[in-house]
Amino acid sequence: MAASGVNLLLCATAHGDSGVVAFIADDEARAQAVLEAAGIEYQIRPAVTVKMDNRPGVGAATFRKLADAGVNVDLMLPVRISDEEFYAVICSDDAAAAESALSGRVVSH
Repeated sequence: MAASGVNLLLCATAHGDSGVVAFIADDEARAQAVLEAAGIEYQIRPAVTVKMDNRPGVGAATFRKLADAGVNVDLMLPVRISDEEFYAVICSDDAAAAESALSGRVVSH
């Protein structure tokens, strides 16, 4: 990706003998081309970016709202954290329902 000029925000997970690398690319089309050229399987997931206060219980309340709306979170990538705020990209089984459930917390989708 770097050789192709694609900037990534990374998060990797492993399960058993396999793993998944989840990332946000600043140039989605170029990232797809690089993955295809390398023969790497990938999925593109719809996502919402949410802003939360960085204090105890706010994350739990946010995920409770999603659970109450019947939204399953597949992935969460923290993208910016300060003493006051926490931004995360959330991929779920229903991005529209997640956006609706989190209303004022969503900063982009």
